Amino acid sequence: MKLNSKKLTAKILTAHWTPEQDIYLIENNHLPLEQLCKQLKFSEEQIQARRKVLGLMTRSKQLRKLW
Repeated sequence: MKLNSKKLTAKILTAHWTPEQDIYLIENNHLPLEQLCKQLKFSEEQIQARRKVLGLMTRSKQLRKLW
């Protein structure tokens, strides 16, 4: 799923993430998007954008290369 960078930036600026929500996302990054959406009350696009900001997408790619 490729995200448009302009839309991505707009969504990041409009979504207000608390430190607790960031921690939950970091600790539970392995969960499916649907489950994260239910727990965090953000859309899939907002969660994907936040994953990118936190570096979780790059980390996941690096881990997949190791396995």
